[in-house]
Amino acid sequence: MIKTEKLEKVFRTEEVETYALNKVDMHVKKGEFVAIMGPSGCGKSTLLNIIGLLDNPTEGTYAFAGTDVTRLKEKDRTEFRKGNIGFVFQSFNLIDELSVYDNVELPLLYLKMKASERKRRVTEVLQRMKIGHRTNHFPQQLSGGQQQRVAISRAVVANPGLILADEPTGNLDSKHGLEVMNLLSELNQEGTTIIMVTHSERDAGFAHRTINLLDGQIIMENVNADHD
Repeated sequence: MIKTEKLEKVFRTEEVETYALNKVDMHVKKGEFVAIMGPSGCGKSTLLNIIGLLDNPTEGTYAFAGTDVTRLKEKDRTEFRKGNIGFVFQSFNLIDELSVYDNVELPLLYLKMKASERKRRVTEVLQRMKIGHRTNHFPQQLSGGQQQRVAISRAVVANPGLILADEPTGNLDSKHGLEVMNLLSELNQEGTTIIMVTHSERDAGFAHRTINLLDGQIIMENVNADHD
């Protein structure tokens, strides 16, 4: 599903070149759950941003489900993301002025979906994520764990094939973090491909495979014992 070859991302100033990614070859199969680990500044988030079409690589190629998306223009990247990729962030990234319902509905509005279908999908996903009783609340009225449930609801409401999660439990206590990881694991078991950046060994244990980055390069890959 995901295939990068010799992927590079270079940040240049007049004085210096910094390689955020250096010749990264990475393959992720449909239905896999992959964790990406490594110290701060090793290129994890840069790699996730390129896979999520939020950024373009400097060199190398990136194919998504057989389509070369390496050099798409901004407008085309935005179009391609719709319905294909869902995002879950450490900071939740909910819109404070919108209710829980309206936050989750947003991706469906971008897809120009009919109102009746939007209502069905939003109601269904909020019930499934056990947050349906908070439909009319606003993000600030929710706990961190509830906000992340809303964020996951928003990520999956359009049924994307791929979810990208950047430190999804980073702002949560261990109990709520475990709930979020169990939700992501359930989604994966139902066929959603998940790529997750994490510092947590516990969270990485939910993945089928862990990729370790250092200085913008893949230095090690491990198949997790529970999934081999």
